[in-house]
Amino acid sequence: MLLPVTRADTTSLAATMPAIPPPGDALWGRGLRAVTMLICASMLVGCGGGAAPSASLMDEPEPPAPPPPVLAARQTADQPDLIVDAYQVHVIYAVPADGIDRELDRDGTIAGTAAASNRFFEDASGGKTIRYDLNLEGELDVTYLALPREDAFYAEQGVFARDALETDVLSAGFTDAQKAYLVYYEGANNAACGSGPALGTGDPVAALYLKGTPSGTRGCESSRFAGADDTPGFWEWVAAHEVLHILAFVDPCAPRYNAAAPSHVGDSPSDLMYAGPEPWFPTTVDIDQDDYYGAGVPAGCGQNLFFSAFLEPQDGDQIPTNFHH
Repeated sequence: MLLPVTRADTTSLAATMPAIPPPGDALWGRGLRAVTMLICASMLVGCGGGAAPSASLMDEPEPPAPPPPVLAARQTADQPDLIVDAYQVHVIYAVPADGIDRELDRDGTIAGTAAASNRFFEDASGGKTIRYDLNLEGELDVTYLALPREDAFYAEQGVFARDALETDVLSAGFTDAQKAYLVYYEGANNAACGSGPALGTGDPVAALYLKGTPSGTRGCESSRFAGADDTPGFWEWVAAHEVLHILAFVDPCAPRYNAAAPSHVGDSPSDLMYAGPEPWFPTTVDIDQDDYYGAGVPAGCGQNLFFSAFLEPQDGDQIPTNFHH
């Protein structure tokens, strides 16, 4: 569920996950395994029989542990671009000064979830994808950023943590005028799992709070990241949602604009940019293609996502008002 904002310079995505967890949810899987273990403990026959295993089975050695993941080289600066002179989204893995570095930039986690998010967006939009920043090898360019401040500082900012993160991201030199920045923040937030800039600011940074614990939720960390070939879920939806906030959506001109939750629509929880009381399971970018994406968007609206310079195939050159200013 999307939380209503309380100040004009931010939007927030809370982790109010539905009663039935999203497909692939880690807690859902653990819950099923726990129930199975309980049944097996009390009804051995129903789980394969009550007889003790044969000696040959007992003597079999345990299978070897899987090898550790091959870690990619860590990049601490934006790498040369595969696609030059084009608007694109650069990904940053940011760790606070006292944070635990899980090396999600090196073990393929962020590259995988970004790929799954873009597959979701392609399906939901009818064929378009978000242009992510790729290196010369055609791989997602993920930059590691060691933040100058501790997690408590960012966490206590609540819905305004994005502002503090943006300050530190820009100060670290991420100021390419053709790039938006999606930050995977390895820290806490008590208000949301993600937040993006408010309409009209032109701010280029959105943030995902990987250890967020919004009130009344299971916590953001309870949802797993999808791999490149997995079914997209909560984190993949959030990433696409927050990128669209950087791109200046949703505009108040939308017929189904949700004034109670600025920069969102309120008609259907199947819409990527929905905010409201119902559980959010997005399947579509603009349900009827008349709010912010497609032929039905009112002519008076300043932006139509279909014509964004950040999408492929590119059918226009629209960028957010005041972008990077």
